[in-house]
Amino acid sequence: MSAPAVVPRATSRLRRSFQALFRRIPATVSFVVLVGVVGVAIAAPAIAPHDPYAQNLDRRLTPPVWAGGTREHLLGTDQLGRDVLSRLIFGTRISLLVGVTAVSVAGVTGVAAGVAAGFYGGLVDEVLMRLADLRLALPFVLLVIAVIAVFGPSLFNVIVVLSLTGWVLYARVIRAEVLAIREREFILAARAMGATDGRLMLRHILPNTIASAIVIASLELANMILVESFLSFLGLGVQPPVPSWGNMLGEGRDYLMTHSWLATLPGLAISVTSVSINLLGDWLRDVLDPRLVV
Repeated sequence: MSAPAVVPRATSRLRRSFQALFRRIPATVSFVVLVGVVGVAIAAPAIAPHDPYAQNLDRRLTPPVWAGGTREHLLGTDQLGRDVLSRLIFGTRISLLVGVTAVSVAGVTGVAAGVAAGFYGGLVDEVLMRLADLRLALPFVLLVIAVIAVFGPSLFNVIVVLSLTGWVLYARVIRAEVLAIREREFILAARAMGATDGRLMLRHILPNTIASAIVIASLELANMILVESFLSFLGLGVQPPVPSWGNMLGEGRDYLMTHSWLATLPGLAISVTSVSINLLGDWLRDVLDPRLVV
C-alpha cells in the first residue's frame, strides 16, 4: 500500500491564502479588477477596436453609446475624433508601466538602504539617512520641474523622477524594523553559529520586513499611478499623442461641462485601479507576513 502524498507546506499555505482571498469580498473584487487591468494592458493591440492615434474630425466629440452614440465608438470620441475606448485601453499600459517600474526601482533601492542602515548602523546609517533627509528637503514639485526642465518631458523621465523620490519611505520604515529585529534572539543565535552579515540580512532579517515592504509598495503603486496622471495632466509627463489616463484627463477638462465623458472615464479608470491596488495590498500583507505563518 503506497504512502499518502504529502502536500508541501508552502503549497498548502498558498492554497489557504487564496481560499482566504475569495472569502473576502473586497479583496476578491480587487483581484478580479487588477487581473482584468493587467490583461487589458497585455492584450491592448488585440482588443482595442480602433487605432488610438487615428483622427477623424467628422466624428469628433461623438457621445458614448448610452448617451446617443453609436456602437462603433462605445465610449465616444474625443475632440480630435479619436476613439476613447481604444485610448483608455492603451493608456492602461502607460499607467502600469510607470507604476510598476517606479515602485520596483524605488522599492529595491529603499529596502536595500533600510536594511543596510538598520543592520550596520554607525557611518552607514548616518550617510543613508542624511541622503534621505536631503531628498525630503527638496520639494517634490520643484524636483519634478528641475528634472523636466533639464531633460524634457517624457515617459522615461517621469519614471526616473518617481523612482528617485520614492525610495525614502521604504528606507525609513525598513530601517526602523531592522533596528528592532537585529536584537532578537534568533538573530543573536544565528550570529553565534557563525552566520555572515550577508546571510543574516538575506535569510533572517529581510524576510521579516517583506510584509511592511509589500504594504508600502501597494500604497506606492497606487500613488505612482496618481502622480503620473497628475504630471501628465499638467503637461509634465507623458506627451500627446501617446495615450495615458493623465493626459486624457487633461485634454478633457476643457470639455467637462459639455462632454463630461472625456474627463470622467479616465478619472474613473484611475480611481478604480488605485482603490483595487490598496484593497489587494491589505490581503497581501496578511499572506506574506512571516509572523502569521503557522
